Amino acid sequence: MAVTWGLDPKARAIRVYYEGESTIYEGMPLCYNYDTTDNWMGVSAADYTAETGTTAEGYQNEGKFIRVENPSASNLAHFAGVVAGCGKQGQTGPCVLDMYIPNGAVVPVRCDIDTTVGITILALTSASQELGALVADSRPVAIAMETETALDGTADITLAKLDPSLFSFNYGTSAAAYAVSTGTYPVNLEYVEFTSGAPSVGFIQDNRLLYDGAMTAGQLTVDNNYLHFTGTNTAAGKSYLRGSVDMVHLDGCTLNSAGLFIAGCCAQLGGTPTAFTACERAAALWVDIGVGTHPDAGSISLVYLSENGTSYIDAVFQLRTPRTDYFAKFSGEETTGAHHYIYAMTADHTTGATDKALKCDVAGVTYYIPLFDGLGA
Repeated sequence: MAVTWGLDPKARAIRVYYEGESTIYEGMPLCYNYDTTDNWMGVSAADYTAETGTTAEGYQNEGKFIRVENPSASNLAHFAGVVAGCGKQGQTGPCVLDMYIPNGAVVPVRCDIDTTVGITILALTSASQELGALVADSRPVAIAMETETALDGTADITLAKLDPSLFSFNYGTSAAAYAVSTGTYPVNLEYVEFTSGAPSVGFIQDNRLLYDGAMTAGQLTVDNNYLHFTGTNTAAGKSYLRGSVDMVHLDGCTLNSAGLFIAGCCAQLGGTPTAFTACERAAALWVDIGVGTHPDAGSISLVYLSENGTSYIDAVFQLRTPRTDYFAKFSGEETTGAHHYIYAMTADHTTGATDKALKCDVAGVTYYIPLFDGLGA
């Protein structure tokens, strides 16, 4: 039986050309110069015979997978690996060097934060020569495989599982789109669990989120399919827990089209099913509350309309050619009760208990809007 030690047998090192001029460190992260036209073999793209230092786009330039550079906001999606060994330690580029590719092997990486084995996520960050915390202009690429308590602010070597495929990274034209304040975690995963040090401000997008941390004053926006909250909220300031939220923030843009439609949340039900002969209920938007217990302070409403900052509202509800005879159709309990939406009037009206009214609360005072089954003569 073969025995291995000192190096993960899955680790694979390849030779690349480092174009940068920075000091080289073992475990230093590198990115491919994905948009370079500089080649390595010196073959012309025109007729493949003339010697030249460049290859035009569309002619399979090998420089794209040989030339590497320091991380920047524009190349985080093209993470290449980390410097292997210490043969070039302390030298400056450009030069040829060996690099571990990110294939899931556990390898030495340069890191500048304290780590917990199997827990701490390490990120590739623009203009940084070490892996560290998730911040603005960063991308998660590894999980720490050692517990280190002396790296905070002092870059050094630690073992990490180098595997960007563990994380889903929505990359735009610039990673600056993920800029958040210090202490927040822009993570996009299938499943995320915060058990301590939970963010008070930030954006998390996933399919299932278990929030088991202590929520502090601030705002946590979660865009997900399922939010399971088991944490605590005892903050003195206002805190917001928002699940499955869609937001549109208009900032520094030009709006001059009369045909422009803007919606913070759009729920649409459409299509042309081949058979639609029976349906219990169809709705583009279904609002449902089943809390079961009323809070001692505060209120619960089916729909809550609020105004955030300066707003210009033409109408709370606006109907666009509704194809129905009814604006609203109500069903359910019609007996007298403090919590019924449709209220059967008795002593409040002289014509008997069969008359209906909408129960309203205005500034803490109850009022009734009478409803009649005919408009009369």
